[in-house]
Amino acid sequence: MKNNYISPISIDELCWALQQKDENTFVIAGGTDLCIKFVKNQVFDYKIIDISKVEELIKIEESIDAVDIGACVTMTELENSPIIKGNISALVSAAYNLGSTQIRNRATIGGNLANAAQCGDTIPVLFAFDADVKIINSKNEYRIEKVRNLVTGIGKTTLKEDEVITNIIVKKSNHISSFAKVGSRKTVTISKINCCGKFNIDENDFIKEVEIYMGAVGVKPVRAGIIENELLGKKLGDIINNTDNVVQMQIENLIPDRSSKHYKKEAAIGVVEDMLYGLGR
Repeated sequence: MKNNYISPISIDELCWALQQKDENTFVIAGGTDLCIKFVKNQVFDYKIIDISKVEELIKIEESIDAVDIGACVTMTELENSPIIKGNISALVSAAYNLGSTQIRNRATIGGNLANAAQCGDTIPVLFAFDADVKIINSKNEYRIEKVRNLVTGIGKTTLKEDEVITNIIVKKSNHISSFAKVGSRKTVTISKINCCGKFNIDENDFIKEVEIYMGAVGVKPVRAGIIENELLGKKLGDIINNTDNVVQMQIENLIPDRSSKHYKKEAAIGVVEDMLYGLGR
């Protein structure tokens, strides 16, 4: 790559830029995570492919059966999108609670996913909704991968060196959802634990189906099966304040040997309670 900075505006230009990529080239969208890494690791010699202006990557669209989110859609755009509010309310909450206003104006959903941070707030939501991730390579070839398979560990994904995420696709459903988190600060919080629940609740307020994913208790979001089994078939209003024991059992099951489990047991009680309360808001 001759230029240190390339900003493609089309898929064809993006593929050309990826063909020029070498070991010192970084793909950037919002840059909120990458810039911190540059400073932390004292990286000064680098080249940038800025994908934030590629038209196909900055749209939120919906069809009859799915919501299609461009990888470069920002947290602020997610938070304010009528399409997201109408179909994936937990993602609105996750985006709203991700950092300061300045961060949300820059941080993107594709970047949050590709960074695969243990504390990534949008990732448990995408796991709960079994999202598909559309990926392109330098040869203009696409592939689709389940988000649960894409993220393999802390900071690890199946993305190859010449690949980038272009879209996140979420199938529509009649489920309602909620997200909650807790961190070490009152504002601009980085999650110490977070949680997304997706529920099918009948007209009598009974829980017919439930999927709950917890973040920051494993190398990637993990399904909270013990909590799910306790909630299934119960009336939502009856269990909101009665989950303490089962939540503590869940954390003990997920991280039995981790020193932070005692803190996380208490924190998780509040997070799950907040998530359940959020279903009615």
